[in-house]
Amino acid sequence: MTMELNLILKQERQKLHLTQEQLAEKIFVSPKTVSNWETGKTFPDIESLIKLAQLYHLSLDKLLVEGSDIVKDIEKKTRLTSLKKYMWGPNILNLILIIMVSQQQFLGKLSLLSTVLLLISIVLNGITLLFFSKEIHYEERQQEVYKPFNKPTTRLLIFTIIFVGAIVIGYFIH
Repeated sequence: MTMELNLILKQERQKLHLTQEQLAEKIFVSPKTVSNWETGKTFPDIESLIKLAQLYHLSLDKLLVEGSDIVKDIEKKTRLTSLKKYMWGPNILNLILIIMVSQQQFLGKLSLLSTVLLLISIVLNGITLLFFSKEIHYEERQQEVYKPFNKPTTRLLIFTIIFVGAIVIGYFIH
């Protein structure tokens, strides 16, 4: 019969006659964190799980197999981190493209076709940013680290739209 990870953690702590506060001190987390693990609200991160396995003289395999949800949690966190890394590419490219379009007086005048192609690239990058923002939003909601919206991405998107609009207007006025 398998036991859930939170019950194993609580049982092993009690076997060692430790309070949640004492355990927290030993593995450098807060007592609230230990409480959340033992009630099943959250899972230990991998570093804490290793410390717990050593302290309780349990194999890490046993803890991971018993708490198969923790493996899923680690996978979700890894995906979220990966998605956030992918946001950098489109942001940097948009910045470069915006500089190219907006600084034509210093870099040299672009043809109408080149300007339009650059603006289309900026818009397509904006769509890519929206996709990644939605994916990050979804993952954060799944992990209960939900934030109402991604402020930096929203601001960048608004800035890009306004900036592209100003460039288009400025191009046709001159």
